[in-house]
Amino acid sequence: PEYYRWTQWIFIQMWRQGLAYKKKASVNWCPSCRTVLADEQVEGGECERCKTEVTKKDLEQWFFKITDYAEKLLSNLDKIDWPENIKTAQRNWIG
Repeated sequence: PEYYRWTQWIFIQMWRQGLAYKKKASVNWCPSCRTVLADEQVEGGECERCKTEVTKKDLEQWFFKITDYAEKLLSNLDKIDWPENIKTAQRNWIG
């Protein structure tokens, strides 16, 4: 699909600006789904999808250096028509 092209373009622009980088990090891992989970996807230590106990695993991950533009992200959340619980999750994620 066409949006892949633009997603890749945006990522490359962020990488060129030093805003995307790779490093090893401890992540929530569901051994049953074989996937990384966001903190919001872990409920009582279990995967929200399959209820398997989540473990911690060190994996190389891509990160965005949002500290460089966190204030703009936070202030613009008030301008979008998203459910309040989603905006709250984004505020918590941004910091």
